[in-house]
Amino acid sequence: MKKNLGRPRAFEPEDFLKVAMECFWSNGYQGTSISSLMQASGLASASIYKLYPDKRSVFFAALTQYMETGLARLQQRSRELDPEAALRETLEYGAMLSTGEAGKRGCLTIATATELLPGDREVQERVEFMFSGIRQNLETIFRRGQQQQVFRSDTPAEVMAETVFMLLEGMRVYGKVEPELENLKRTNDFIMRSVLQRHAAS
Repeated sequence: MKKNLGRPRAFEPEDFLKVAMECFWSNGYQGTSISSLMQASGLASASIYKLYPDKRSVFFAALTQYMETGLARLQQRSRELDPEAALRETLEYGAMLSTGEAGKRGCLTIATATELLPGDREVQERVEFMFSGIRQNLETIFRRGQQQQVFRSDTPAEVMAETVFMLLEGMRVYGKVEPELENLKRTNDFIMRSVLQRHAAS
């Protein structure tokens, strides 16, 4: 008797999640439907529902992937680079994401917060998770830098981390109006001069 192996999947779940992320990023949560996800991915609704029970589940899976990818990138810099290089590269990357097409597109976390907050506790928890992760990684960079006498020690690491966090998130909003990259670079240079011990001591 021939064994029935079943029908193989004609798609990869990770590929669908990437497509879903693009849909939510471009159209927002309210502007994205299962029908639009079907059209963008080429999948039938039955295939989507095999992976996720509803649109909200798809959305949170895509949002979580976006957040975890961003935090992993920051953690890698914090782990592999010296504190000054880690901070400088983080600021430079933030400036690049805040100009051109990437700047106009904006940040998915900020877009989600703007659209769905206040009023959605689960969304608030996800956004707080992302923002807290960014601040914690920045604080780690500053603490290491203070221990190595790279960053000024007269200001708590958490204060400097909060300041840079607000700058980075503000840049992502500013990116919507297409700022000049050179202007953002000058701002980043000012921040670096403000936190480096060798400039604070002079």
